[in-house]
Amino acid sequence: MLFYCQMKWNHEGRISLDELWEIEEEETRHAEETLSSGYCIGLWKVAGQKRVIAVVDAESAEELDRSVFRLPMREYLEFEVIWPLRDYLGFAEDVANRYRPTEAETGR
Repeated sequence: MLFYCQMKWNHEGRISLDELWEIEEEETRHAEETLSSGYCIGLWKVAGQKRVIAVVDAESAEELDRSVFRLPMREYLEFEVIWPLRDYLGFAEDVANRYRPTEAETGR
């Protein structure tokens, strides 16, 4: 299941800028690993803002929730938005079928 995740850094008054860069360096290594694994489909830093956007492919909301607590920046990231994403072509099929149950769902 795909999830859109929007986070912002929330570190002011909590750690020094030098400490932030140390943790962020660890976070960038973690991000490279998750991008290589396919768990994270895409990861973007919003230009001019303390924001990061990710599209994550997690098996469930529970798995996504657990992965958040493994992030090196977990204490300094504020998750502003998490939206489950639905494949648009699947939506288009439901529209064409007017959301009536399919044969697979009814067992016929």
